[in-house]
Amino acid sequence: MMTAREVFEKAVALVDGTDSSGSITAQMEESYAGAAPQIIGMLQRELAAHEGVSLTGEVESLEDVLEISDDAAARILPYGVAASFALADKNGDMHSEYSLKYRTLIQTMQADETDISDEYDVLGGMT
Repeated sequence: MMTAREVFEKAVALVDGTDSSGSITAQMEESYAGAAPQIIGMLQRELAAHEGVSLTGEVESLEDVLEISDDAAARILPYGVAASFALADKNGDMHSEYSLKYRTLIQTMQADETDISDEYDVLGGMT
């Protein structure tokens, strides 16, 4: 399972907050690390609803393990976080680009299939 820090690092890389070695710059760490858990938690709730996952807790730190699938955490969530960072930076173009990418990727998600039972025999007379 992925941690909030892994998503944070991917999002920072998207908004070009890394130095030449690929490490997060001190400025980006200082600017966004405090707000990142709340943003990641909010977006995780949205993605969990699309996946049909019931969350058991909140994201309180970057070390917390995410409860959504690794696919959603790695492929979709960083774009939503990056869009939030871009908005905070007042970078409208980057915000629009990453918001659109996030919303487009959400449409590719598929909820897990579950068997549905007709507990009240609503469909009983329809055969």
